[in-house]
Amino acid sequence: MKRILIVDDHYIFRQGLKKIIADAFEPLMFGEAENSEAASRLMHNSPWDLVILDINLPGRSGLDFLKDVHSYKPELPVLVLSMYEEDQMALRAIKAGAMGYITKAKAAENLIGAIERILDGNKYITETVAELLVGEYKKEKTINVVKDLSDREYFILLRLAAGESVTEISRTLALSVKTISTYRSRIFKKLGLKSNIQLMQFAKDNNLG
Repeated sequence: MKRILIVDDHYIFRQGLKKIIADAFEPLMFGEAENSEAASRLMHNSPWDLVILDINLPGRSGLDFLKDVHSYKPELPVLVLSMYEEDQMALRAIKAGAMGYITKAKAAENLIGAIERILDGNKYITETVAELLVGEYKKEKTINVVKDLSDREYFILLRLAAGESVTEISRTLALSVKTISTYRSRIFKKLGLKSNIQLMQFAKDNNLG
């Protein structure tokens, strides 16, 4: 029996995933968590064959949880299933230890194949991600200011670039407005920016939007 842990903060989405996966694999046992804290408890208390993980979680991000898995149970494979396009988050997820990355928009067509490949002990790398990895490898060793951002800062950068306010981001991440404002200030300082307009232009110029 395969045991799959689904970590996503949307209940209806988790139920949809379970149905899709259950129709393709049997027998199965599922675990569910809506945030990183609950996922960590389940990870430590039960054996799992695969974790399907969203990045956009309240509180600690999915990337934070992914690093926990890589530290405490490196043998446990993680498939990231995210709303973010591959060129925005896939490389960070792979580098953090993910065995594969799929956008939610392509889940219906790619999810089962990705699960089969990962359960067989292989990574699931799409053509787009492969191109990104090759491009990363071929880059000259020049300073990339975005790489100086922490995962949390990068995540907030994307949300600010999408036009979300500090208040909206604080609600999504279950953090105070003051905390998000501090992150924004750090982002501005590291990127040499002075306003949200400059940040949005920076994101556009660097294909982060």
